[in-house]
Amino acid sequence: MFKNISTPNLSDAGAYTLNLKPIIDIDKVVYGEAVTVEVDEKDWGTVVKAISYARNKVLVVKVHGNLAVFGGLATLNCKVKGVKGVVIDGYVRDLEDIKKLNFPVFARGVNPKAGKPLDRGKINIPIEIDNITVYPGDIIVGDINGVVVIKKEDLDKILKRVIEIKNKEKVIREKILRGYDLKDILKL
Repeated sequence: MFKNISTPNLSDAGAYTLNLKPIIDIDKVVYGEAVTVEVDEKDWGTVVKAISYARNKVLVVKVHGNLAVFGGLATLNCKVKGVKGVVIDGYVRDLEDIKKLNFPVFARGVNPKAGKPLDRGKINIPIEIDNITVYPGDIIVGDINGVVVIKKEDLDKILKRVIEIKNKEKVIREKILRGYDLKDILKL
């Protein structure tokens, strides 16, 4: 469904944009329903526990603090269990493992220090990232540009807008290739 649609297209069509970036270069679009997690920086255990709920879905984690809550072993577990990707409003570690497994992870950054497997967080509750409430089941799409959130009830409307946007961009590209200046096409 989202294979040939970029997150910029979706953002232009009204999807909510999260200020998170891919941790490694990815060459595909990752999408799926959200399984949400909220933890403090000392608890990566709840994140690991949530992997078992995320087959064919995207794990979306809100972290309070700056320690890493996701790393190499969790990446391997996600890959084996069929998790589509991981979005973390926080930090990760073990980039060499994430890269080796070519697993899509989006985060604020990297920190080699991690907490412990405490399992005191919450799974499948509404979480807030960048002033956007992400609910379990929201559609998450990530690519090399970043991450967007689509509310289930807005999906059809946004996909319709994306088709219109892509058609308009196709016409503009054709005009540029015929020698027109973008400023003139856009009447700037």
